[in-house]
Amino acid sequence: MFQARLAGKLNLKEVERSVDRLIQDVSKETLKVAKANTPIRSGRARKAWTNTSKGPGLFEVQNSVPYIEQLEKGRSKQAPRGITKPTVRTITGDIKNRRLTR
Repeated sequence: MFQARLAGKLNLKEVERSVDRLIQDVSKETLKVAKANTPIRSGRARKAWTNTSKGPGLFEVQNSVPYIEQLEKGRSKQAPRGITKPTVRTITGDIKNRRLTR
């Protein structure tokens, strides 16, 4: 859930820019955390993470190595809880603690 509190005069363009920056920051941080949570053997899976804009306010972080599902299921001793759940937990906590700046 996204909550915002506005005081004073409302400058819609400024709010839109702040939200866009927040989404870009979350997108970059999600990619960074997913890479950090990916176990390393050859480094191929870690390098394969990509971040794609899907339109205003939308992004997708994905990995196309054929064995990413096995890593996600916890087949690696380095990441027994997978990659996605720990990444989402980290990012969700970061979003809750962030404030929009003027």
